[in-house]
Order: sequence, then C-alpha cells, then structure tokens
Amino acid sequence: MRKLLILFVIMALAIVVLPGAAQVEAPKAAPAAAVNPYKGVDLVVATWGWTAANVKKLSVAFEEQYGCKVIIDETSGNADRLNKVIAQRNNPEIDVVMMSESFSAIGNSMGVFEKIDTKIVTNLNNLYGFAQNPDGFGPAYSLVRYGIIYDKDRVPAPTSYLDLFNGKYDGMLSLPDMTTTAGPYLLVAMAEALGGSASNVDPAFEFLKKNVKSVAQFYTTSSDVQTGFTTGEIAVSVFMDMNMPMLAKSGLNVAWVDAKEGSFSAAATINVVKGAKNPTLAQLYVNYLLSDAIQNQLADVISEAPTSKNATMSADKQKYLAFGENAVASLRAFDWAFINDKKADWIYRFQKEVTSK
Repeated sequence: MRKLLILFVIMALAIVVLPGAAQVEAPKAAPAAAVNPYKGVDLVVATWGWTAANVKKLSVAFEEQYGCKVIIDETSGNADRLNKVIAQRNNPEIDVVMMSESFSAIGNSMGVFEKIDTKIVTNLNNLYGFAQNPDGFGPAYSLVRYGIIYDKDRVPAPTSYLDLFNGKYDGMLSLPDMTTTAGPYLLVAMAEALGGSASNVDPAFEFLKKNVKSVAQFYTTSSDVQTGFTTGEIAVSVFMDMNMPMLAKSGLNVAWVDAKEGSFSAAATINVVKGAKNPTLAQLYVNYLLSDAIQNQLADVISEAPTSKNATMSADKQKYLAFGENAVASLRAFDWAFINDKKADWIYRFQKEVTSK
C-alpha cells in the first residue's frame, strides 16, 4: 500500500511538469505597442504668409515624432490673424498662432489664448527674460529688431531717426505706417528725441506734419519696402534686420545702422488658442519650437534671432541679427498695454494730420 501511494505521487508530479500538459501556465502575451494618440491628427498653425514654407520646414521633425500633420494657415497680417482667432473663439479652427508681441498682448487681454502649461513646455526655462510672458501666456520664440537700412550706393549713412529728415534723403525715405508694429515704436522714439514722451507724442506729430514731403512711402507690409528698394523708389527705411539678406541677394548694397535713439525689439510670439481642438499637441508644438534643435535653426531658416540662451548662430548671421545677451539687452522695448491703449487714437491722428497732407 505504501509503495502504491509513493508511485501515485511520483506520477502526479510528472504530469505537472510535462510540457504541454493542461496544467502548464500559458506564456504571457507581449505587451501591446504604445498607441500614439496624435497619429493622423491635423495641427493647424497660423503664421505670416511669407514665412509659411519656412515654418512648415521647421515642423518636419515634429510631424515625424508625433505622427501628426502640421497644417499652415497663411492668414498673413498680424491683425488679420488675431481677428480670425477672435471670430472663431466659440469654435476655433486654429490650434497655434504666431504673431508679433503687440498683437498677442491684445489677444491675451481678450482671453483668446491659453496660458502655457509649464509641465509640458519645459524649454521655457531656457529663454531670455524678455521672451517669457509675465502673465504666463505664449512666449517669444524669435526676435527681430527695427533700425535703419540704407542703400550705400545712393545715400550716405544716417545716424539717427531725426537725421533722416536733414534733406539728404528727401523723396527716398520709407517709414512704417501707424497701423504697423513699428509705427508706434518710431513715434515714441521721435517724441522722446524731441523732448516729448510716450505720454506726450505731440512733438513727434508736429515734426512729421512739417516734414511729411520728405517721405516717399509709409509702408504697411514688408513687401512694400522690399519692392521700394528694388525698384529704386526708396533708398533708406526704418525696417527689420531680417530683411537684410533678401535685399542683399537682390543686388543692393545695403547696410544696417543702429540709430542714436535706439533699435527696437520686435519679438514674435507663439500662442495656444483657447478651446483649440488639440490643446496638448499645441503645447507640445510650443515646446518643440523652443527646443535647442529648432532655436539653432531659426537664423538660417527664417532669418530671425533665437530667444533661447542656449542657441548658437553663425558669425555671418550675427552681422545683422541680434544675438547674445549684450545685443538683446541693448534693444528698446515698449509697454504694450500702454501703446495698445493709445494706438487707435494715434492711427486716427496720423491719418488726419500726416498722411492726408
């Protein structure tokens, strides 16, 4: 009996360890591959029409990383893009919008942009202080500056904005219209040089009224200036540094001057639209644009200076773009809340007192 019991136990153990026996636990299935939640998603990014192809080029690696498609909305003017976002505020079609800081300040105050999610946009910490919005909205991803560009073959080098009205540039001078980003910059700078201030721009308006016949062009778009230079209509302009390479390539012998009154900082911001269809992907895109890899490409791809302290730039690009802490610190910045509050009145006065003459 004892022998039979031992034999029975041995047989039972053998059955347990036999391969393929019913009692053997089946191998666990390999874990399923992680699902990409953004595969096939369209992320709509609104930017200037003239740089749409460049923004698309910068977005290629983002598309590859997240399996999405970046759709560029080419609503060109800052005001047009902002008005489009406002009009769609109840059902946004745009996820991300790029615009000058003066216009994004209006959007921030109107509540059409989301605040930045710092848990996602970790590259925010790499930016210069001026590029970080103090209220937590979209940061500046690039920087251009306004100063004086002149054709060395046609006119002498000016030294200041007021110098442009000394008679040597009459009929060849291009200035920004008051509706543009740079119009209020120049108005305030001239007012200060004439003894006024941002709160008292009367001296600048009086000066412009008196000297308006010296001006060949009050431009509203970049293409106005580019065409004016290439056709010979103008020979000097208060304009953006980023246009230097394009003008030089067209055969013009152009040079840059930092005016005595100072060159103006004009940052481009990137904002997540409130109520966007793809809010997390939009935040990821902001972080991507602030990454070292993309910031290092800005000068070459879009001819704008990076806002990251980690960014690099070739010596050739540094000849005309603001690069590095000292260059950035030397630029004049403005109180956009104040200027936006005054801008409508300044535009009305400019059109009535200056351009209508």
